[in-house]
Amino acid sequence: MKIIDIPQKHSKEDYKEAVDKHVAYFSKLKNVKSIYQIGGVSTPGVSDIDLIIVFKNESYFKKNPRIVNNTTANYLFTHSLYGVSENDFNNSLKYTFFHNHVLLYGKTLDLNNYQSNTDQLLLKKQIALEFLVKMYVNLGVQKSYKTIKLRSIFLHVKALLYDFDFLNIYPEPVVSLVNQGIEYRNSWFEKNISDNDIELWFKAFYNAYEIFLEDVLNDHKFFASESAFKISPNINIAKSDIVRYKRKGIVFPDILSLMKKKHVKLLNKMNNFHFEIPMDSDAPNIIIKYFDYAKKVNNYNKLYLPNFMPLTSSLKMYNK
Repeated sequence: MKIIDIPQKHSKEDYKEAVDKHVAYFSKLKNVKSIYQIGGVSTPGVSDIDLIIVFKNESYFKKNPRIVNNTTANYLFTHSLYGVSENDFNNSLKYTFFHNHVLLYGKTLDLNNYQSNTDQLLLKKQIALEFLVKMYVNLGVQKSYKTIKLRSIFLHVKALLYDFDFLNIYPEPVVSLVNQGIEYRNSWFEKNISDNDIELWFKAFYNAYEIFLEDVLNDHKFFASESAFKISPNINIAKSDIVRYKRKGIVFPDILSLMKKKHVKLLNKMNNFHFEIPMDSDAPNIIIKYFDYAKKVNNYNKLYLPNFMPLTSSLKMYNK
């Protein structure tokens, strides 16, 4: 397998400079209410940056927020900024579980989640299962392309620990392989970890994860608002009794993977994936409200903040 997206060594000062540039730019805009950073930088060079720009209600911002970035910042931000209206930010705290909010600019907003403990538990389970499904999709695509996106894997494998906590499960051998992946992440710049080590770990992790996911979806209901939906132009998810996927398309010889990210983008245009997942449409009321919230903020951002990510789960339905 070809390994791409290799972590690059960066200092915490690089992260601070990238964040400061964004704060300096967005704090000058009259329609920006607050700026928050979420998460942290535990492993410089691997960790990414998550910023939330809270806009006044019904404020338009059509520019790409990456206009602030230089080459270093483009690397440190693995995805676009989160953009949200003040009203939707307040609602997001009911339906998401982002953590470690740090106010960087503007008004201090209420960060309390006012859902009942019962509803919070149901939401945590749903969001955890959504992340687990998205992880399976990512692993399946990389396996099919014979291409390991290493930094992406390092970022997502650590996040699995939160999902295990949300579900109150600690499945072996997946937990051991997750911990091994985290050890590779933490020691990447200090130890000589070979491509062979990474490939052997990836294959073992994928095999264990696929079995684990089917078990956990049999034990915990994963709710979906539709029996089939797209999460990207070439990836479809549909209801099934088992966990599996099919791919249709062309995978080029490894030599062409030297194009790295361009190679993956080209493969996405020439391949389609159909994932089958156990799903349940008979969702409790709080999950229905959660789906309605996700649809609302996706539509809002499409109109007002088209180049920002909405504050929702990682498993988003694709909007043309």
